[in-house]
Amino acid sequence: MTKQVVTTLPNGYWEGGAHWREAQVRELTGEDHVFLMEECQGLLAAHWVTEALARCVTKLGPNETTRESVRSLTVGDREALLLHLRRLTLGDRLTCVLSCPLPECREKLELEIKVADILQPLESAAVQEHELTIGREDGGSTIVRFRLAIGADQEAVASMALTDVAGAADWLLRRCVLSVSEDGKLAEELPASLAERLPARMAELDGQAEIKLVASCEACGGSFSVVFDAATYLFQELEAEFQRLYREVHLLAFHYHWSPTEILSLSTRKRRSFLELLDHELTDGVVQ
Repeated sequence: MTKQVVTTLPNGYWEGGAHWREAQVRELTGEDHVFLMEECQGLLAAHWVTEALARCVTKLGPNETTRESVRSLTVGDREALLLHLRRLTLGDRLTCVLSCPLPECREKLELEIKVADILQPLESAAVQEHELTIGREDGGSTIVRFRLAIGADQEAVASMALTDVAGAADWLLRRCVLSVSEDGKLAEELPASLAERLPARMAELDGQAEIKLVASCEACGGSFSVVFDAATYLFQELEAEFQRLYREVHLLAFHYHWSPTEILSLSTRKRRSFLELLDHELTDGVVQ
């Protein structure tokens, strides 16, 4: 049986006016690993995240998880769920290899963190819509009603982001704006100041969406920050371990006479527990 946990989402799941913040997540099995590496090969990151979470987040509130419900989660909620999935499957410790950004240095350094260190504290309340008031030079004000970016927004702009990052960011922003009013009247155009102020406010409201790691370089004494992307990190780990997975299936099938299907249904944790036992037996000469 795979290990499962119930966690609290930073923002939560909304459906029909009802709101829940609990999500149930289970660890990856070998079958999930194969699916994400083979069946989802070539998917853009946002789509890959949707597939991973739709498969391993078993419940959102009282409801069974679907791809559409996963797409409706905020970017921060999706990041948090990926971190919980990673901790369940491969443990709490994360090792990041970074390069000092200074051209005259470029020193490689290793930063070890824990999932718990980068999970942001929960806000006491969560709402679907927000407002931002922007003062104008003429003394008037612009009020923007907006929502936080969700998985569906990421998927919509993913292809554009490959060639036009600025255009994709602008399109995502426009998708999140619900209305703009100037001095009480609805405006048809988005003011230029919106592109400057709104992204920062959205980042404040969804702090888990973009996690920055701060590192110090011992070689040059400088400090710098980098954005930690949970999806990229988990994908690269699973990709690096993929060939090892088939080796593990082969060993267990050969010695235990289990079918590949039975072995792939095991979690990484349980599969490697059997491999450790097998290794001891082989080392001690018990198994021929």
